Amino acid sequence: MGGSGASPYYGLIPLEDCTLFTMNSRDASTGSRGFSRAYRPTRRGDLFLHVIERGCSDLVLIGITGPLTGRMLTGNADGFWGPNVSSAPDFLAWYERWLNHMAAGQDNRALALTSPQLRAHPIRQRLAH
Repeated sequence: MGGSGASPYYGLIPLEDCTLFTMNSRDASTGSRGFSRAYRPTRRGDLFLHVIERGCSDLVLIGITGPLTGRMLTGNADGFWGPNVSSAPDFLAWYERWLNHMAAGQDNRALALTSPQLRAHPIRQRLAH
């Protein structure tokens, strides 16, 4: 991909602007986990790279170390809702799924995948299976 470009939400972040995060411990009151920025190498936890801008404190990340290496996650930095690990095995499969949905005019609310075709014809909404 090489840099910024089309993707779900607000687009891919240019590689030089991507930042590292660690996943916080589970919050006892909500059961959710947030993310904290990792300003330098850490042994505190697995590392995740923020690769897609989603807005506010919401993040789209790819696992860099640990058992989720290569997997795509959506989460909230403040832990307002727990992280969601994509069923796609890696970034390329995740991105191709998004491209296929866009080409077919399908919508996937879980990934905020709304195709230009659906924007033009909101009554003819079709959900991806």
